[in-house]
Amino acid sequence: MLGLERGLVKLEPYNDKWSKLFDEERELLSSQLKELIMAIEHVGSTSIEGVFAKPIIDIAIGFSSLDRVIKIREKVKGIGYFEVPVNIDGKHVFAKSKENKITHFLHIITYNQNLWRDQIYFRDYLRSFPDSKLEYVKLKEELAKKYPNDVISYTNEKNKFVDSILKKAKKL
Repeated sequence: MLGLERGLVKLEPYNDKWSKLFDEERELLSSQLKELIMAIEHVGSTSIEGVFAKPIIDIAIGFSSLDRVIKIREKVKGIGYFEVPVNIDGKHVFAKSKENKITHFLHIITYNQNLWRDQIYFRDYLRSFPDSKLEYVKLKEELAKKYPNDVISYTNEKNKFVDSILKKAKKL
């Protein structure tokens, strides 16, 4: 099942279909944005085999310059995405929903800058280090029980772990 009501935290075991759903969305996005973007990557917990995740596909889209964002914004709105207010310089977030459930998040980020690399480093590190992946799963399960109706607190509490993984990944 894909999708989760806004603001809720409910984790599901890893599902092989998430990768296929990403591939389908990447094809759609590529067909609409091909001349505007540099890369599309599956990121977040649904991109890491074996990790429990909120059933929402996170997609990072790398662009070359800020002037592209205006064009990207209009095109993704045309295929069902809406903008989510985010207060992070250099990042724009859009969501897609079905039946009042968020199914996809687009993280539109300058390609190969810090925010872009952090998304990739975190994903790749957890894919490569099973002990860290298991630690992340345990943390996510604890936080989901603690904050089932508060996605902001859930996310904020994961930040210390994410930062520690990024430090390790950048040393490799």
